[in-house]
Amino acid sequence: MPRRRSLMATLVIAVAATALAGSPAAGRADETSYLVVLKAKDGGAAARAIRQAGGELVAVNALGIGRAVSDAPGFADRLRSTGVLAAVGRDGGFHVEPLDLVEGPAQVPGPVMAGDCATQYGVPVGIGPDQLSACQWDMRIINAAPGESYAVNRGDGATVGIIDTGVDFTHPDIAPNLDLGLSCSFITPGNPAAIPQDIDASGQCLNKAATQDFFGHGTHVAGIVGAPINGLGVAGVAPEATLVSLKVCATGGFCFTKEVTDALIYAGDHGLDVVNLSLFADPFLFNCRNEADQRAILMSIGRAAQYATQRGVVVVASAGNEATDLTHPETDEISPDFPPGAAVTRDVGNQCIVLPAELPTVVTVSAIGPQGKLSFYSNFGNAAVDVTAPGGSSGQAPNPFGRVLNAWGSEAPPLSTALRRLVEDCAVVEGQNVCALYGWIQGTSMAAPHAAGVAALIRSADPNLAPMAVVARLQNTAMPMVCEDVQDPLTDPPKDCSGGAGHTNFYGSGLVDALEAGQA
Repeated sequence: MPRRRSLMATLVIAVAATALAGSPAAGRADETSYLVVLKAKDGGAAARAIRQAGGELVAVNALGIGRAVSDAPGFADRLRSTGVLAAVGRDGGFHVEPLDLVEGPAQVPGPVMAGDCATQYGVPVGIGPDQLSACQWDMRIINAAPGESYAVNRGDGATVGIIDTGVDFTHPDIAPNLDLGLSCSFITPGNPAAIPQDIDASGQCLNKAATQDFFGHGTHVAGIVGAPINGLGVAGVAPEATLVSLKVCATGGFCFTKEVTDALIYAGDHGLDVVNLSLFADPFLFNCRNEADQRAILMSIGRAAQYATQRGVVVVASAGNEATDLTHPETDEISPDFPPGAAVTRDVGNQCIVLPAELPTVVTVSAIGPQGKLSFYSNFGNAAVDVTAPGGSSGQAPNPFGRVLNAWGSEAPPLSTALRRLVEDCAVVEGQNVCALYGWIQGTSMAAPHAAGVAALIRSADPNLAPMAVVARLQNTAMPMVCEDVQDPLTDPPKDCSGGAGHTNFYGSGLVDALEAGQA
């Protein structure tokens, strides 16, 4: 997930986050934005109650999840006291993880390093199918390779939504599989984390340029899911799947709740097979049912995830990068993380969950490194984690080889070249000499799209399989993993692993298997 605080995070007009008639698209600078959840069959009661409380309802989607603005003191408490709305809270955001970016005006790629990767991992330099495949330890350990899943199922016919920072639609290892026409930016005017290029002012998915990734995270996630086999760079888990960019995260790093819910609704309404969310709800790490602001976030994302699932979408999310046992949370010391300096230490318990990872219909994915051990940063939890997948760990191999290599956006900030984190690869593709950038990064953000890619293979083999049946196949075909005494070298303090080969709190049902899961 791109986020600032730890290692590791579109709707068509009928269902869009459109402004109500006569209302501004966003509030004035001195107004506060609130997340509002309407009751079923509201009939305009919410808008009236909001006005009477001193605010204005500026947007609402098909599930009754909306945004109100007000500069009135005590607005939220006054509105809650009416009992007219299901929930009211400060407008919650989501976050994507920081990516070890460096200061600099331009990308400065390092040399092609397939030979170095071959030496590091003990494989032939030309192991294929693409030029940097020797670097893709992550694909090999889930059996996504020539002679394995690539020979059986490449994801043809499956469509995967990347709910993230956008996707670099000019990247030659992304563009061939990207459906730009179906892609959408859900970021509208007034988003405080957005740059102008992020915004689709129409609210109707008309500005395709706004789906461009200026952060880098979404492009990397998309490549893991479905970079094509074309002789250039890397290949994804499902290299013939269709990718759809659903941009909810502004370049400033926040992905607000309303945008995330709109994207999930869009995915359901447009029949996407899988969506990947390598992000989590902010400004609270844990969202507690007994806290009014957080309850609004919980209700909103819960409704949207359920809506998408009921319409056939398999929802996949990263477990998070706080090295926390989600089954037994005790303390949250970093929330709220916005505005800066607002964090307080608070006690949390099982009434508090990480979103969207701990929702019941969501596939939650922990991360492992190249040694097959739980990554030092990865969250875990017996009731939370469904499966594990490669997310990388700088503790399990020399830099940069413990991380995951995949596509990096041409418009994204530069990665560290001192640590050889940024790579350029060039090849002749369809008679043209083309070059592209690739980056080494780590996080459960990288683990989730491996699982999403395997879910796409399952849908490719059986397009009519219900979402929870896809999840069951994902788990039933996973490679069993057991607790070991030796953990990731960077794990401090050691984590308590429990369970047997059938299910552990570190790895869920085991490591996703592209070959077994994708067979018809």
